[in-house]
Parts: sequence; structure tokens; C-alpha cells
Amino acid sequence: MSVATIASQVRAGRVTAAETIARTLAALENCRDLNAVTHLHADRARARAEDIDRQVGTGKDPGPLAGVPFAVKNLFDVAGQITRAGSRATGRNAPADRDAFAIRSLEAAGAILIASTNMDELAYGFAGENAHDGDTRNPRDPALSAGGSSSGSSALVAAGAVPLALGTDTNGSVRVPTALSGVAGLKPTYGRLSRSGVTPFVRSLDHVGLFATDIHDLALAYDALQARDHNDPVQAPRPLEPAAPGVDTSMTIRTARLNGYFDAPLHPDVRTVTDMAAQALEARGPITLDLAEAARAASFILTTAEGGQHHLPGLITHPDRFGPLVRDRLRAGALVPAAWTARAQKLRRRVTRQLAALMRDHDILLAPATPCPACPLGTAEWEVAGVTLPIRLAIGMFTQALTLTGVPIAVLGQKGATSGLPVGVQIIGRPFEEATVLRAARRLEQAGFGMAPQMPEAIHA
Repeated sequence: MSVATIASQVRAGRVTAAETIARTLAALENCRDLNAVTHLHADRARARAEDIDRQVGTGKDPGPLAGVPFAVKNLFDVAGQITRAGSRATGRNAPADRDAFAIRSLEAAGAILIASTNMDELAYGFAGENAHDGDTRNPRDPALSAGGSSSGSSALVAAGAVPLALGTDTNGSVRVPTALSGVAGLKPTYGRLSRSGVTPFVRSLDHVGLFATDIHDLALAYDALQARDHNDPVQAPRPLEPAAPGVDTSMTIRTARLNGYFDAPLHPDVRTVTDMAAQALEARGPITLDLAEAARAASFILTTAEGGQHHLPGLITHPDRFGPLVRDRLRAGALVPAAWTARAQKLRRRVTRQLAALMRDHDILLAPATPCPACPLGTAEWEVAGVTLPIRLAIGMFTQALTLTGVPIAVLGQKGATSGLPVGVQIIGRPFEEATVLRAARRLEQAGFGMAPQMPEAIHA
């Protein structure tokens, strides 16, 4: 059931939160072979469900997300648990003394944490491949990547095991798995949601993001996450700006499609779906973000340099606890000259100004989320439109080019006509205009975009 349906039925007493949690635990058991869960919080979820049912029984409203089970990427602190972030390098850390702020915000609205999810090690990757915990499998086809780094969160939503999950997005770690798994995802504006209690990767680029089965559910959860955290110095001091109530799709949304860098290489399904989105939103254009390719290069520099410096103590004292691919990339990043990062930050300011100029006359810009659908797990190179790509990196080429700007971006998955696999389109808005982004995404849903959850027979059996 959807977030909205579960919450309304629990609040009305037609279904108990305990029944919802029992069903969710059964669904998680049925999709164990997806390897999407790293820790099941079953006892905590049952106790929380009982408390919500007591509230309903006494006439108290538990909140707008009453009884809604949710999962979180395994770099969100969960009280009493070690926040592993998908790595053995964190295994000797002390257990968290409290939940991450985002978890507390959702539970304050009545939701119930039920699982922590698999991810690329330390959030460094797009493939959902992990040397320590194993690879996350895509519910649409278990042989394929679910995308990353928030792979387990997207996979559980795509499989219908949970209706809501949290992830993070540094260079596309919400947007890529949203597209490859065929769900709805949102990377809000940089600094919009609190990152307290979330293991950092690249502090200047990290965002808390979320996954749901449709845009209305995404908006409901986003609204619950907007609480102000005075302990997070990065969170922007913005008032609550509800996005969910009656997402008005009748308003004019001035839209254009990005071309140039975002035009190639593209799998035919990606091109067709992006064309369909542009047509559905009556897009003008296309228009060009001239600095897109350079922006991606700058993102690479900032990611590897900041990530390398953050993990340098561990790389020196216990390098054997890192997976080999992540270890080598972080070591290289720790050696990046400061002058390079300064130039990258200067370019960041330029590309942010350029995008803002493009959006003076547009409310929304459209771009493909990935160059192709999901590839088989373990794939190093993949041919797309006649071009051989290093796919573990290239699958995020279109998301990474926009990361520096920090603008809000939703992605909606859609089934490709030739591959039968999900692909996605990025719906890009102005800073702090998440409501407009979600309104445009909802209009695409009304035009037929979106995919229902699917648990494949191979996993279900």
C-alpha cells in the first residue's frame, strides 16, 4: 500500500500499525535475495507500532505518516547500532547514541523505522556493488544493478517491500537508483534537510534524499522531513514550505529541455522517455548548459579530494578494512592539490550562476537521469549508442554534472519500450522550489509516467 493509504487507514482504525509492520516484515523476508537489507529493526518496529495503535485507541492522532514503515540507507545513525556506511572501516566505531535527525522527523510524524539498507561502500559509487556486504540486486531483474549508492533503499521501494526509504545524494546516489529501479525520488535543495546523524562523504555536496512509489507519497514524506534542526549549521534557515497538499498541476509550468552534453550518448529508451517528458510538459527549447561537462569534472575533483581527506586517518591506520576500489580512489583523492579544489569551487560558482540564468525564464528543466538502463552487476564497460563507457562511473554522468549547483531535482522512473527496463528523467527546479519540481513530476504521472512496484518471481520464490 502507498504511504497515503497506510497512514489514512491506520489513523482511521481500519488497519492497525502492528498489522502493517507484520506484512512489511513478511515482504522483507520474501525479498531477502535482493540483498537490500543490512539490519532489520524488527523488535523496535513492533514496539513502535504498538505505541501508535495505543494512540489511535485513545483518540490521539499519531501524525500524517501514522504506521508507515520506512527504511534508511546504512549511513543514517540508528540509536544503539554502529553506523557502518557499508564498510569494515567503520566497524570499530561506537554505536550511535541517538537516531539521525531525519529518522526522528519521520517518526515524529508517525512513521516506523524497520530496516537499514545496503549501499556502495562509504557512498562512493553508482552501481550498488559492495565488497563487504555483497551487491544489491534490482527487483526488475535480479541480474542487474539497482544503481547506487543508495541501492538498498531504492530496491526495497521498487520491490514493494516498503513504501518509503531514505538515501543520500552526493553526485546522483538518489537519482541514479531511482531511474534504474523505476521508482520516484527526490534530491532536495542543498541544505534544505538536516544531515545531522548522517555519516558524511563529501560535506560540500551531500544531500539527504528520499524514495517512494509515487510523487504524492514523496511529497508527504518530504514535508515531514522539513523540520528545522538548529544543530545543523549547513541547513538553510527556511520556513516550512508544504509540498504535498493538493499538488496543483493546473498551474503553468514553464519548461525547457537541456541539450548539448545531455544529448549523448543515450540509449534509445532514454531518448524516447526524455522526449515524452518534454512533450508532456510542453517544453520549450532545447537550451544548453555550456559548463555541464566541466561541472562534472569539478565534481570528480571535489568528491575524491574531500572524501580522501575525510577518510585519510583510516587509510593510514587500517587500509585493509576498505574495499580495494574505494581504498585506491580515496588514496588518490587525498593527494589532490589544494589548488585543484580551489579551481573546482570557482567553477562551481560559475556553473551555478549559469544555471540560474537559464532558469530566469523557466520553472523546470528536463534532462536524462542516466545514459542507459541498468547493466548486469559486475559490468566494467558498456556500449551505449556506439560509445563504450566505463559504466560504473558513466552511469552518473548526467546527475553529477548538476550536483555542484545544489538545486532540487526529482526523478521519475518509466519503463523503456525496447529494453523493458526502467529509465528516468531529471526534473530540475530553482533552489528551494521543491513544490514546483514535485508539481511537474505529478503532471508527468498524470501523463502516464511511473512504474508500479514489482517483486520478481526469482526473488519471491
